[in-house]
Amino acid sequence: MDSENKDKSNEFGRVIDALHSKQKLPSLRTYQGDMAEFIKSKNESVISIAVKEKEKKQEEEREQNILPVIKKTAVGEGGFKMNLATLFLSILLLGGGVLASLYIFEFIKKEPPAEIVLKTEIIPYNNLITLANLTNKNFGTELSKLVPTNGISILKISDTNGSLFSKSKELFDFWEISLPATLERTIKDEYALGIISQNNQKAYFLVISVNDFGRAFSGMLDWEKNMEKDLSFLEDDPQIASSTIPMKSEVFIWKDIIIKNKDTRGLVNEKNQAQIAYTFLDKNTILIVNNLWAIGDISSAYASRSVVR
Repeated sequence: MDSENKDKSNEFGRVIDALHSKQKLPSLRTYQGDMAEFIKSKNESVISIAVKEKEKKQEEEREQNILPVIKKTAVGEGGFKMNLATLFLSILLLGGGVLASLYIFEFIKKEPPAEIVLKTEIIPYNNLITLANLTNKNFGTELSKLVPTNGISILKISDTNGSLFSKSKELFDFWEISLPATLERTIKDEYALGIISQNNQKAYFLVISVNDFGRAFSGMLDWEKNMEKDLSFLEDDPQIASSTIPMKSEVFIWKDIIIKNKDTRGLVNEKNQAQIAYTFLDKNTILIVNNLWAIGDISSAYASRSVVR
């Protein structure tokens, strides 16, 4: 029994010796141990580590300082670009304003465009003729002396005082014509007295404006009794070819006729030659002529007045 215990004791001792002869077990792993191991393996001192830590902090501080500068620089460049764009836009607007001002100035200073050949009163016309210092007695004579150019000529009349007749009533008073009351109540101020000339022929005409077609037509029928006498100066034209002049000895009566699709009332003979005639260019405009051929041309000119304007 003792020998068995002794053998066990010897065996345990051998185990102990074997353990002591082996490399020691590593201790528990800690930060200090790792650092010590790192220092040992890298052969670096604590001072060198501190230096590296300081350099790292300085590097971080430099990065932090540089970043605001970069941002500020970027903002500054953007502001510069914005200022440059604003400056360019201002110059552009200023230049545009100057050019616009010059254009407006030149436009105002520029002479008005040349007038077209046809001008407009009640009807379009080519020429304007002024007869001044006239009396009721010499009006027909002065009128017959006119040699107008081809086309429509409008006459402006003034008396011995030099006053132009701007209203139809003034003209009828100058002629000493008493219109029927019905016609006088509806007649307007606007009128046109003129000459139409073409193919070596000329005809006189009078255009008056009215407010009411019914009253005007009734008044014109009443005026037929005296119209030829009142407007006799329109008939005195020695320059019209003799073949177109109705003979005074012939019988003339008022009757309805159609001239160029216009319903016309004319003081005509058996050959439909008229001493005087009238038609409505529209419900508010009456044309009085001393020759039927002029009705078509004057009607066409009147119809074109909107184009000329």
